[in-house]
Amino acid sequence: MVKAVLGRNNGLSANINKNNAGAQQVSVQTPTINSVNTFKSLSDVNASTLNDGALIQYDAATEKFITKTEISTETGTITFNGGSF
Repeated sequence: MVKAVLGRNNGLSANINKNNAGAQQVSVQTPTINSVNTFKSLSDVNASTLNDGALIQYDAATEKFITKTEISTETGTITFNGGSF
C-alpha cells in the first residue's frame, strides 16, 4: 500500500508498506493551476470602459460581459430584477 499526502504548505510525505511485493518507490508531482488574477483578464469580459461606478452587463451580440457607466436601451424598456434576498 502506498499513501502520499500533499499538505497545504507544499509539504509532501509518502508511506510505503514494506510488506507489499513490487516497487517500493513513490513519485509525486505537485499540480499546477493556471489562475486568472483579475476580472478584466477573463476571456469573456470586455472591461475597456472601467471607471468608478461602472456596472457589468452581458452583451449577447459579442457574447461577452461589458462594463458600462450608464444604462441605456434601444427598446424603450429597462427592467431591474435583483432577485429575492
